[in-house]
Amino acid sequence: MTRFINTKELSTLLKKENTVTLIDVRRKTDYEASPQKITDAQWYDPENIDTWIKQLPVEKLTIAYCVKGGPVSQSVVDRLQQNGMEAVFLEGGIKAWIENGQPIENIPAPKNEYRIQETDVDLLRKAGLCDEDLAHSMKVAEKALEIAARTGILLDMELVGRGALFHDLGKARTHAMEHGKLGAEMGLAMGLPKSITDVMEKHIRGGLSQQEVVELGLPVKDYTLGKLEERIIIYADRLVDIITEGIVPIKNEKEAEQRFEEILKTIPKYGKNDITLERYLGYHREIQHLAAI
Repeated sequence: MTRFINTKELSTLLKKENTVTLIDVRRKTDYEASPQKITDAQWYDPENIDTWIKQLPVEKLTIAYCVKGGPVSQSVVDRLQQNGMEAVFLEGGIKAWIENGQPIENIPAPKNEYRIQETDVDLLRKAGLCDEDLAHSMKVAEKALEIAARTGILLDMELVGRGALFHDLGKARTHAMEHGKLGAEMGLAMGLPKSITDVMEKHIRGGLSQQEVVELGLPVKDYTLGKLEERIIIYADRLVDIITEGIVPIKNEKEAEQRFEEILKTIPKYGKNDITLERYLGYHREIQHLAAI
C-alpha cells in the first residue's frame, strides 16, 4: 500500500475540489511555533489520535503532513491505514512544500479574548429567533468559550463565541433538519463571515458523513468539523441540552461533562443513533483530554 506522495502530486490533488482531506499533524509545539500552514489544512494533535481518528471522512483520501515527513506523519498514516482508511503522508513535510514554492497561508493570530456582543444578540432578535432559542444560543456560547479557555490551546475565541451564538439562527425559520442550511444562507445575507456560517450549516448532528447527507436530502458537500473550534461548539451545544432540559437529574454543569458518555448512551434524544453517538463521544474524549475539569 502506498504510504507517501510528493509535493507535486499533492498540488495536483488539491486542485480537484473536495476529493481529499488534508491534515496538519505537526506536534503541538511545532504547530504553535510556526506562522504558516498548507492552505486549507486542519490541525490535529498527533498525540491525541485516538480521540479524533473516527472524525475523518472515510470516503476521501487523507493526506497527513508534519515538519519534514518523518515519524510523526508516518505513524499517523500507519494508524489511519490500520483503521481501514486510505491515507498517505507528504514526503518532506511542510518544509519540502515551502521549498518547492507551493501555496501556504498564515495561521491567523488567535483572538484569545471574546465577549458576547449585544449587537450580535440584537441581530438574532431582529432575525426572529424566539426567546427560548436565543437563551439556548447564548448559553451555548458561554459554555463553548469556557471550555475553549480551559484547553490552554491558542484558539480563535471569536469564532468559538460567535459560531456558538449564531449556530441556531436558522431556527428563526424552522426547527426542521434544514435549519442549518437556512441559517447559513441567512448568515451570509447578514454579512457574517463564512467561518461562522459554516458552523451553522455543519452543526446538524455534529457533522454529517456523505452517506447521511444523501439520506437526509441535504446539499452534498463536506460537513466535517475540521476545526477544533467547531468541535468545541458542537460539544457545548449537546452539553447545554443536558444541563438545561432537565431530562437527566444532575447536580451541576461539571457532572454533565463527567457523565456525558453515560447520558448519551442511555438517552436516545441525545445520542440519536450509533453514528451520531460515536461522533459526539469522539468530540467528548478529544476535548476532555485537553480541557478536563
